[in-house]
Amino acid sequence: MIKKIVVFLSFFLFLAGSTFAQELSPTSTPTPTPTFIKYDLAFPGMLPDHPLYKLKVLRDKVMLTFTRDPMKKAQYHLLLADKRIHMAAILADKGKVELAKETALKGENEYTLLVFLFKDEVKKPDKKLFDKLEKAGLKHQEVLRSIVNKVDKKDEKTFVTVIEFSERNLEELRQIYKNY
Repeated sequence: MIKKIVVFLSFFLFLAGSTFAQELSPTSTPTPTPTFIKYDLAFPGMLPDHPLYKLKVLRDKVMLTFTRDPMKKAQYHLLLADKRIHMAAILADKGKVELAKETALKGENEYTLLVFLFKDEVKKPDKKLFDKLEKAGLKHQEVLRSIVNKVDKKDEKTFVTVIEFSERNLEELRQIYKNY
């Protein structure tokens, strides 16, 4: 048994060999890369091109109607906005650009409703929720810009308009948070 261990260790040491430190190479200045927002959009589930999608929309409207707590309603609006922006990206990838435009507008409308909810609310959103809303707005803009880069020139205008809406909504949200 000892002989086997000695043979194994000597074989291991023989294979290990010697190692050398890596030589320093001239460092190059890193090129700036676009910063990606660390925020995950919700999985959209059923897309608008599915025959049963209207039932999903009906369910969402019913949920919003029966949600009374303004903070929960804001989070639900954010969930719907995230899903619709993600849907728009998927639809654009599938080549259904007209449906993607409509879905992106609806997604940003959910974010607008969320901002209006905080305008009417006497209570300021807590810092954690505000940070989440801010990251979501920036992520929406990032996704929309990626869609603009994928679609034809004639289809860009709608997505650029949605980006402008998103920028205004985010600025409005920042003002609301700052003024409370």
